[in-house]
Amino acid sequence: MGIRAGLRPGGRLDRVTLLLATVLRALPQFVIGILLVMLLAVQLGWLPAAGHGTAAHTLLPALTLALGLAAVACRVSRNAMQGVANSAYYAFGRTKGLGEGRVFSRHGLRNVAVPVLAHQAMQLVYLIEGVVVVETLFAWPGIGHALVHAIVARDVPMIQGTALVLGLMFVLLNALVDLLCHRIDPRRREA
Repeated sequence: MGIRAGLRPGGRLDRVTLLLATVLRALPQFVIGILLVMLLAVQLGWLPAAGHGTAAHTLLPALTLALGLAAVACRVSRNAMQGVANSAYYAFGRTKGLGEGRVFSRHGLRNVAVPVLAHQAMQLVYLIEGVVVVETLFAWPGIGHALVHAIVARDVPMIQGTALVLGLMFVLLNALVDLLCHRIDPRRREA
């Protein structure tokens, strides 16, 4: 949606995604989770409200984590696509007579992928933070849930160990994303 909005800035899709991104990012994850539980579990009865064990139990926590992160990723991809679509090399692709899809696949996709991928790596902080809230909200056993119980019980070694594991995960994933960004960057030329 972000890429499509970036191809037509100021259009209807662009305005709708801006509104959704603003609302979803402004709401804390626990509020989004509670609203989803009230709507999808209590009112409609489509999904279980809490617990774990089946695939249906994963949908509400995953949706709660994904909505806020996807809203911001949509705007980042929109801004990246708008910048690429306004660039000289993108206009040159059109001048060569390439169709819109071909210009996008040859000149746009890799250029858009680098900032989007770098932003997604930064989203890992919000994802790790959100896991703590979401696991507690949906009674899902995991490292975030264990961290909350360790904080309540003042279990310092558990808090330190959990913080170390989460920090190492963040550093490793960021290093992998940096390597991937370096690999896909079209400005990198091999001699």
